[in-house]
Amino acid sequence: MKPEAQLALVVDDERAVRTLVARALARLGFTPLEARNGLEALALYVSYRSGIALVVTDVDMPVMNGLEAIDRMRELCPGVRVLVMTGTERDLNLPGCQLLRKPFTMAQLGELVNRTLA
Repeated sequence: MKPEAQLALVVDDERAVRTLVARALARLGFTPLEARNGLEALALYVSYRSGIALVVTDVDMPVMNGLEAIDRMRELCPGVRVLVMTGTERDLNLPGCQLLRKPFTMAQLGELVNRTLA
């Protein structure tokens, strides 16, 4: 489905969620990179951005939230493809992003990954 060399950046302060999503993305053919917050994600993005095909990020995290991290990544690469996970029910205005509400199934994750990359 996806070339093995493509990286996916997974950002979530909850280790269990991060690990679950990283494993699912690995099954889809990605090599996952993991970050605990937006600041770590931004550092990884700067280091690996030419190989990162997809960013999957939570919204609410300590240090730097996912929305701020997305904005900073888009300053570096306006076409970055982003899938946003959230446990909140509030409306989020996220142009150019797919939204995945927690809790979600692996089938829902896979579907939205494909939609994000289409």
